[in-house]
This record gives sequence, C-alpha cells and structure tokens, in this order.
Amino acid sequence: MTTLLHDMPRRGKAFADASAHRVAAANANALLLLEQFDAVVSTPEAVDELDRAILQLAVQGKLVAQDPNDEPASELLKRIRDEQDPKGFQKPFGSIRDDEKPFELPVGWEWASIPDVSFNWGQKKPDKTFTYIDVSSIDNQVGEIGDGLQIVEPEDASSRARKIVQQGSVIYATVRPYLLNIAIVDQEFNPPPIVSTAFYVMHPRKGVDGRFLLLYLRSRFFIDFVSLHSTGIAYPAISDSKFSLGVVPLPPTNEQ
Repeated sequence: MTTLLHDMPRRGKAFADASAHRVAAANANALLLLEQFDAVVSTPEAVDELDRAILQLAVQGKLVAQDPNDEPASELLKRIRDEQDPKGFQKPFGSIRDDEKPFELPVGWEWASIPDVSFNWGQKKPDKTFTYIDVSSIDNQVGEIGDGLQIVEPEDASSRARKIVQQGSVIYATVRPYLLNIAIVDQEFNPPPIVSTAFYVMHPRKGVDGRFLLLYLRSRFFIDFVSLHSTGIAYPAISDSKFSLGVVPLPPTNEQ
C-alpha cells in the first residue's frame, strides 16, 4: 500500500502531462488541470479525485481537440452495422433514447450500444489445457491482468471456466462490479486463455479501440448505469443481458 500511495502523484502527473500536451493550447480543460496540479495532489485522496476528474473529461471528449476533417463516428457505426446486418433487419442507429444518454457529445461522436461496438467469442467447456483468468486475477488498481495465472487441465476446470477471449478482448467482472475488476487481455497466452463466467466479454469491433472502452467502463457514468441495473445486496451483480443495454460514447477513430 505504501508503494501505491507513493506512486500516485507520479501516475497522476504523467496522465495530466500527456493530456495537456496532446491538446496543447487548443483545450483549456487539460491546461487548467496541469496548472492546478500541485495544488490538488496534497493527499492520496486528492490524487484519486483528480484521476476521476480527468477520466470524466476524457470520456466526454474534453481532453482532445476535435478535428472537423476527421471521419465522424456515425460513418464507423454504419460500416459496423453493414457488416453485422447487411440486409438491415436490426434497429437502425439513432434509436438510443435521450434518457439513455448521460451527457452531450462533441460534434462527430455518436452514442452506440455495447453490442454495436463489441462482440463476444462465446463459451465452451475446456477440452485442452488452458490459462485460467478469474476475477481474482485482475489488478483493479491499474486495470490489468496480474501475474501468477493458473494453468489448468480440462478435468480440473472450474464450472465457471467457460468464456472464450482473444488478445484485445475487454473483460468486466459483473459480480461486485463496484470493485472495477476490468482489464484488457493485452497479450497472447500459452496455453490459450479461458475466463470466468463472472466476466462480461467485449471484443472491440474493427475501428473501435479497446483502451477507450476500458476507460469508459471505469467512468462514473458507466458505474452509475451498472449500479442502477445490479441486483443483490451482499454480492450485487449485473446480468449479461442488462449489461448489454449499456451505451458507449464513440469518438471518431482518430480521437480514440
């Protein structure tokens, strides 16, 4: 814990620096954060609050300068929809209700449903040796899969070891979601990985950056959505069907 607290100012400073340099003088939000940085990081709690504030601004498109020449996200969504549904059987884009949108988007961004921007690889009962990723495998402080993963033989597999993932998949623990056990499968595992059914799997569609999805899933806006749709007291959880009702603010590809 001491190491984590000691490291917080460095991590927060690096985040603020990167944000400010990215938008340069074009964006007053990031510059103001950088100018006020020393005044607001006097305690670990203040650093956490700054991290949260930066995250909210980032997913609202307020830490990057919008370029009117960028292809709008609506075109990306149209390509995705055409690939998924070439005959146009599914509901069209733009059908997300206003009360489902937690904030106003910058020009060129679009609201999209989770199935619009991601898919899953399904489930299977393991029949070969696999690398098992459980909820306890996630380092929720940094949003990464930790070390020391189990290599499991199929005959020893837990009944929860079922969901298939690939490199680039985003996994979100739907049991006690307030713990934010969320990560990207950021490497190829040998043997191939299987994750617990306690995760919702989002594999980004072509043109969607999994790192942006990860940021939004950790934001206050999505936390509020999950809290609203969770059930249970001691071990609250959100079902996959409810989770898939979530909406995501999608930037143009160049802004992701």
